[in-house]
Amino acid sequence: MALDENGFIGKRKVKIREAFSLFDKDGKNQIIQEEAPTIMRYLGVYPSEKEIIKEIIPAMQEDEPTAMIGYDRFESKMIEIMNTVEYEPSNEETLLQAFRFLDPDNKGFIEPKAMRDLLITKGIPFREKEVQAFMAVAKDPETGNIIYENYVSLLAATASQEM
Repeated sequence: MALDENGFIGKRKVKIREAFSLFDKDGKNQIIQEEAPTIMRYLGVYPSEKEIIKEIIPAMQEDEPTAMIGYDRFESKMIEIMNTVEYEPSNEETLLQAFRFLDPDNKGFIEPKAMRDLLITKGIPFREKEVQAFMAVAKDPETGNIIYENYVSLLAATASQEM
């Protein structure tokens, strides 16, 4: 099904270009490969770390892999990915279960230092600006802790507004 540039695919291309541009600071039409998962999440695509490393990043790289990903290949792969429902975000209950796993004492919150340590040492490490952006949204202004039920509710409300 072919769509013109002003149709559905055209709108997705605009979103992809805007997201990519946030990380293409020097305007060279490329990003470092570690930034691709962040852009993907920003665009509402949530593949597993394994899929990112084994399938998606290699498909975005040039024939001779480098640490950089060019816009054209990024856009092409993102259009392909965004046309599937395979990488939709986790539902609220799944997210709550994950947070509860990190809270074995059932305090209802996670301390920022513990969360920061997890974000920078487990899985694909967050960059400092990603940690700061997460903390700015997730931390409770009164207690300074991450009250995860509030955070998951906020995520769910934001997701429903985008649909």
